[in-house]
Amino acid sequence: MKSIILLLIFFGMYLNLYPQSLDQNYSAEYVLKDAGGNMLSRLNMYRSGSKIKFVKVDNSGKSNETTTDIYIFKDEPKIYNIVTNSAGKFGTKNEVDIMYVGMQTGVYILDLGHDSKIFNANSRAGTETVLGKDCIKYTIASNGEASSDYYMYQDNLMLKRWVGGAAEGNTIEAINFDNTTVVPESIFVLPTDVRYLN
Repeated sequence: MKSIILLLIFFGMYLNLYPQSLDQNYSAEYVLKDAGGNMLSRLNMYRSGSKIKFVKVDNSGKSNETTTDIYIFKDEPKIYNIVTNSAGKFGTKNEVDIMYVGMQTGVYILDLGHDSKIFNANSRAGTETVLGKDCIKYTIASNGEASSDYYMYQDNLMLKRWVGGAAEGNTIEAINFDNTTVVPESIFVLPTDVRYLN
């Protein structure tokens, strides 16, 4: 019995000394669907170390086509939110914040600043697989009428989220995830012809 206890202690010390490293280079594509499964929009994400970029195109091919590019530079730390439409390119600059990114994209990334009010031991609801990746599931309920389920790969990157109740809601889910190819640095170059509003 003592040997088993010692083995568990040493294993725990090993995990603390050599924690699991998080994927830092990947690309992913997410879709937003309504409760009926109808696709509402798509969102592409790219990451290379401390640099992250989201790209969303609305009304593609139409006169009111709008592209939203969100650049996250953890080392600055700054977020550049740039909207391009027929009127030009307009942007804002903000501090890096997990909740801001989550509200703008629907995707939560815990290493942008872990929010223990949402993602904590009390909200953990087991594990599940998304795109063949083991994810920790967090469930946050409000007033018993609606809930949000977040599926976090490596307990860091959200691959899926369900928000709503039985009658209505929406899902944001990764339909592909690639951590085998290098994301080119050119993706993270800020455009120069942006009119910043702050």
